[in-house]
Amino acid sequence: MISFRHHVASLVAVFAALAVGVVLGGGPLSELGRDDDEPAPQQVSDSSAHATYGDEFAEASASTLYGERLSGQQVAVLSLAGADTEITDGVVTQLEAAGAQIAGRYEGRTNLTSPDQQGMVDSLATQLTEDLDLGDAVPSDLSSHERIGRLLGRAVVSTQPEGEAADTTSGTILDVMETGELVTAPTERVGRVPFLVVVMGEERDDATATALLTGLVSGLGTAALGEVVVGSTDSGDDGDLARLRAEDLGDVATVDGGETLVGQVSAVLGLAAVRDGVAGAWGAFGNDGAVPVVAASTSGGTGDDAADDE
Repeated sequence: MISFRHHVASLVAVFAALAVGVVLGGGPLSELGRDDDEPAPQQVSDSSAHATYGDEFAEASASTLYGERLSGQQVAVLSLAGADTEITDGVVTQLEAAGAQIAGRYEGRTNLTSPDQQGMVDSLATQLTEDLDLGDAVPSDLSSHERIGRLLGRAVVSTQPEGEAADTTSGTILDVMETGELVTAPTERVGRVPFLVVVMGEERDDATATALLTGLVSGLGTAALGEVVVGSTDSGDDGDLARLRAEDLGDVATVDGGETLVGQVSAVLGLAAVRDGVAGAWGAFGNDGAVPVVAASTSGGTGDDAADDE
């Protein structure tokens, strides 16, 4: 585990390196902040000042870090029940600052991940799959919430880089899920987009709830070209995000620290990394470093395009 002070110091160092074009990866900066020593009392008392400095530095360097990586990219945002609105709004603000277009903001209702409603979700997933003839995309041997995740993904996101237009199937899925009080969707139906940001909701600290959340996130990830899950620092430490990270999420990326500007900037960089084919766990308690490191690029194209330019 790393101290908060060391985490902020590592973030500032990495942001500074990225801002001047330093190529990072397995070098010394990738291990900054990975110090097991307990912080001294004075270090703890200085945490607020360091956090403020880290956020100020992130704000000043964000536009340079973003470049054109997400310019014009279509993104949907799903806030799970109990999500901190400041995290959601902050991430949306940074996505827009990076040039991304927010195609739709969706809210997961309590029923979506409540263990008490698992039977209802399972029945609804079965009904939708059969009625819409989606058996190939949503196999019956998957868990209830991986199936509902794939179905919600079919309505909201796409694996196509340019996205896909909304259709009768996507509209029906959203209508049924709204009727079942699983999600709240925009009144005006929008097209299916390639990228999704999921903001973690209230802490459950329950093994069954973790399994349901894992299924939902994994199912959504299968339907999207790229997905990033954002949670708070505490959630990444020993909360639901930490437990989620212990599961197999496939190509889904995670970022903790979402209540801070540094974390919100990292969420955007994480989406850029996912777009380039790199999924990881980033933040104060992420196994892949404090900040996502993306290849230097001023293009809004794919990771392959960036590689060809080198």
